[in-house]
Amino acid sequence: MLTMDYEKTGYLHSPFKLFHLTDHKLKSYDCHYHDFYKILLFLSGDVDYFIEGTSYRLEPRDIVLIGAGDVHRPVIRSSAPYERIILYVSSDLLTSYNGQDYSLESCFQKQTEKKEHLPVLRSSSASVDTLFKLCAGLESSLSGSEYAEELYSRALLLQFLVQLNRIFLTGSFRYIETGSSNRKITEILHYINEHLDGDLSIETLSGEFFISRRYLMQLFQQETGYSIGKYVNAKRLFSARDKILHGMSLTDACYSSGFQHYSTFTRSYYRMFQTTPGALKKDIQT
Repeated sequence: MLTMDYEKTGYLHSPFKLFHLTDHKLKSYDCHYHDFYKILLFLSGDVDYFIEGTSYRLEPRDIVLIGAGDVHRPVIRSSAPYERIILYVSSDLLTSYNGQDYSLESCFQKQTEKKEHLPVLRSSSASVDTLFKLCAGLESSLSGSEYAEELYSRALLLQFLVQLNRIFLTGSFRYIETGSSNRKITEILHYINEHLDGDLSIETLSGEFFISRRYLMQLFQQETGYSIGKYVNAKRLFSARDKILHGMSLTDACYSSGFQHYSTFTRSYYRMFQTTPGALKKDIQT
């Protein structure tokens, strides 16, 4: 059981970043979240991946899609080398390349439309090799110093993201639909994410799921590693930011994400993102 509070880790001061990492020893990771998208290409290891209340057993060539604000951590089961490629991609970059009939966020957004949170993609087709080759080319480019290397690296990243979405949308991948989880917590998490604009007090949730207030708080903390209040607040902030990035007004984004007072929203937003909603709106309009 997890009992730690979650926290934001990792910072992205550029549109994207790539890591190729290998752990050769057992290592423990705490629950955490990022304010950007994370794509993990799993290469090897004895690893379960805990995401939003569910633990998934990974196999080589699995691709893990972690949205901004999704609480997660790897659980290392043995000393077998844990090798993976990790891509951090900012929300701003993805939305800046959205077109009228396509979105680079599709592979992240589609999964949230399902009843259950299914963030792990698996494929036995040769198409997955293309993604790994593109990632290898991107890794090489990022360490190079040739003419217009930065521009070339971004072009490779966009090619990777387009290919990922194409493969996803044509059904070459399948979601892993089985994972170890507490069904009651899974239902509560789904309810929260579907009702961010409603009353999500502990009293309301305990009544909705017919469990005592005290037991609900204890169960949520034990199974997810964080409190209900912190989880709800973070999800509402990420929802509001996403709506602003997609053109919604500041006040509409605030209230439709479940905040009752605009001043509370702006203070919480600044604490989370170290900037204001107004600054974000100004940036995307320039």
